[in-house]
Amino acid sequence: MKIFSFYFLLFFLLISTSSCRKNKKDNPADPEHTIVKYLHLSHTRTNTNPTMDSTVEAMSFSAYDMLWLGGDLASTSSSDDSTMNHLDSIFNLGSPNTLWSLGNHDYSDLQRVQNYTGRNPFYSYFKNGITIIVLDTQDSLSNIIGAQKVFFDAVTDTLDRSSHLIVLLHKLIWMYGDSVFEPQIPSVTNGGFGNCFYCVNPNNFNTEIYPKLLSLKQRGINVICVGGDIGFNVKEFSHVNNDGIVFLASGINAGSSGNSGLVFSHDVVQKQLSWRFTPLEEL
Repeated sequence: MKIFSFYFLLFFLLISTSSCRKNKKDNPADPEHTIVKYLHLSHTRTNTNPTMDSTVEAMSFSAYDMLWLGGDLASTSSSDDSTMNHLDSIFNLGSPNTLWSLGNHDYSDLQRVQNYTGRNPFYSYFKNGITIIVLDTQDSLSNIIGAQKVFFDAVTDTLDRSSHLIVLLHKLIWMYGDSVFEPQIPSVTNGGFGNCFYCVNPNNFNTEIYPKLLSLKQRGINVICVGGDIGFNVKEFSHVNNDGIVFLASGINAGSSGNSGLVFSHDVVQKQLSWRFTPLEEL
């Protein structure tokens, strides 16, 4: 009886230890698992399908919990399946953790894009206590109107469980109509200011979108807008306005030196999000 009790106790201890180890591994409050990283890359294209910047093509993204793509991935990303297959092999476009804000070079065939991503050109995603809204800045020449505006309003009007809202865009449409930003459009953005499909067009961001973002900020939700249509003039952009809303952008000039990605570090438990521009070779 004593031998049986001993082995029973030993078995119980082994099971309990194994359970504790499993719980520790799976427990999101474990400091080992509180910090996750997100990577923003944009304007990776060359002038020839399907190739992108060679450093990006050689990357592994396994260290990142989410991949945020700011558009203009290839010369004409969605013009054919062979190019989309190439992009998919690198970015895993159908993953719920790969978010893609379409640029003018991605816009040849929206149905083909949807076939690979399983998503519309604009959508939202909630993970790790933050909400990401992906906007389509090619639609309606930079204006967020119609069904997209209805969608944006529905998300921002009901947002209450998030510590942060990330607004992922291609064009830096926030620059138009802002006294600080607008003079910088020609020296910062790839497309410049105008009425063309790739330009920063006159739009309704500051009149109709920004007030919603400001309301969220005043309710205690941190707001970060992340654009992708840079790389030729500058490769990094960062500004915090007087309301505490953050405007960031990163973009690549394929084959040139000094390219970087934008890496976000998220402490899920402490609800803190930080970021830094990091050379592509160090990602």
